[in-house]
Amino acid sequence: MGLTPKVVPIVDGLPRWRQAASRAVRNAYFEFFTMVVTVCSAFLVGLETDYMARNMTTEIPASMRIFDISILVYFVLEIFLRLYVYRGMFFRMWGWGWNVLDLLLVGMQLTEEVTYLVLPGALEPDLHSGIGSGFLFRVMRIFRAVRAVRIFHVIHFADELRLLVSCIMHGVRAFVWAAALILLTVYVFGVHLTQVALLSRIKEDTLVKPGGVNATFLSGIGKAAAAAGLGSGLTEVDNLEKWYGSVPRSVLSLFEGLTGGVDWNDLIDPLINRISPWVGALFFSYMAFAIIAVMNVVTATFVQQAIERASHVKEVQKVTQASRLFRTLDVDGSGVITFDELQNNLQTEEVLEFFRSIDVDVGEARLLFDMLDHDDSGEIEFAEFLSGCMRLQGPAK
Repeated sequence: MGLTPKVVPIVDGLPRWRQAASRAVRNAYFEFFTMVVTVCSAFLVGLETDYMARNMTTEIPASMRIFDISILVYFVLEIFLRLYVYRGMFFRMWGWGWNVLDLLLVGMQLTEEVTYLVLPGALEPDLHSGIGSGFLFRVMRIFRAVRAVRIFHVIHFADELRLLVSCIMHGVRAFVWAAALILLTVYVFGVHLTQVALLSRIKEDTLVKPGGVNATFLSGIGKAAAAAGLGSGLTEVDNLEKWYGSVPRSVLSLFEGLTGGVDWNDLIDPLINRISPWVGALFFSYMAFAIIAVMNVVTATFVQQAIERASHVKEVQKVTQASRLFRTLDVDGSGVITFDELQNNLQTEEVLEFFRSIDVDVGEARLLFDMLDHDDSGEIEFAEFLSGCMRLQGPAK
C-alpha cells in the first residue's frame, strides 16, 4: 500500500454516466463522507462486540443490524462506483492496496449477512462439537473481527495521518537496529549479573545445607524471623533467584527495569543486601548508560528519520499539487499556460489556495505570470511552472 501523496488518475473521454460517476468518486465531500462511514463502521463492530460480551450472547440488537446492513449497502455502492469508473485501473492505480482491502472486507461482510439469512443457525456456537456449525460460527466471528481493520482506511483520506504513518514505516529499519543495540546492552549486563548472582546463591546454598557451618544458626534466625512475622529471613536470596536466576530471566529483568515494567528497588535491593553495594553500583551504571546514552541516541535517530521523511513527503506533495494546478490552468490541453488561462481561473479554489500558499494577492497575477515565464515567451511550460512553484513556496517546513 502506497504511503506517498495521493494521486488519483484522471479518466477522460468517458460516456456521460461514467463521467458523472467519476466526478462523484473524486469529489472531496464524497471522500469525507466515506471516511465518516468508515469510522462509524469500525466503532459499530466494537459496540456490537461489547454488547455481546456484556450480555453473554451471540445475538446483536435489531437496531445495530439495521446500521450494519445500511453501512454494508453504502460500501457495496462505493466499491461498485469505483470499479465502474476505474475498471482495471482499480487494481493498478495509486492506493490499489486499500482498494483490494476494501473489496475483501466488503466481501467478508456480505458473506456474513448472506450466511445469516440463508443459514441463521450457522452463526450459533456449537458448544458440544468442534466441527459443523461451530466451525462456521468461528469463521464468521473472525470475519466480524477483521472488519474493525477498516478504520485504518482513514489513513487513505487524511494527509497528516498518512504522513505520520509514512514516517513510522520509514523508521522501521532504524527501529530494528535500535532494538538490536538495546538487546546487546541488556544482554552484556545480564550475563554479568547472572554470574555474580550465581556465586552468591552457591555460597548461600552451602551455608544452609544440613551440617553446614552455620546451618543451626541460620535455622534459628529463620525461626525467630518467622515467629516475628518477618518471613523466613532468606527473602533476598529468593529474590536473587527470581530476578537473576538465569540469563533470560536477568535480561528480562533488566529490560523491565529500563522500560518501567519493574520498580528499580525490587531489582537492586537483592544485589546490595545479599551480594555487595558495588554490584548495586554496577546496576546503577547500567541504568544510567542505558537511559542517558542508549535511549537518547535511539530517540534522536528516530526523530532525525521522521524529519527527513516528512521533508521528502512534503516536497513530493508540492510537486503533486503543482502538477494538479497546471492541469487545471491548461484548459485547452496544449501543454502550456497563457495569461488568459490563468486570469480565467483566478477564482477557482485550487488557484486561490496556491496564491495563499505563496502569500501573493490575486491582483498581482500578472506579476506572478511574468516571474514564472523565464523565457518571456508569453507562455509557461510545465518545467517553468514547476520550478517557479517550488522556488516560491520555499523549502518544506
